[in-house]
Amino acid sequence: MNSIGITKHAAARMSQRSILANEAELIVLIGTEVDDGYLVREKDYRNAEQGLKQLLQSFRRLVGKRLVVKNGQIVTAYRPSKTRERGLLRTGRDRNHIER
Repeated sequence: MNSIGITKHAAARMSQRSILANEAELIVLIGTEVDDGYLVREKDYRNAEQGLKQLLQSFRRLVGKRLVVKNGQIVTAYRPSKTRERGLLRTGRDRNHIER
């Protein structure tokens, strides 16, 4: 999302009304566009909430799945065993320690 500019006047009003800059970005993201800006309705909130729940369910389905990537391309995908998973994590930690 493109960041929206904030005037000095708007910054003062937002501060007075306890609206943070990142909250303003959320208003633009989930709100309904009206004549001169955005308004977050209860319906907008429920739609965003439902979308986040679906996204979390999608994330949950990914647990335990692995992609193997070479030269910027996915070459295979699988679900490793718990033993293999631990080995992958161990070698990844070892590699990170060496690179630091």
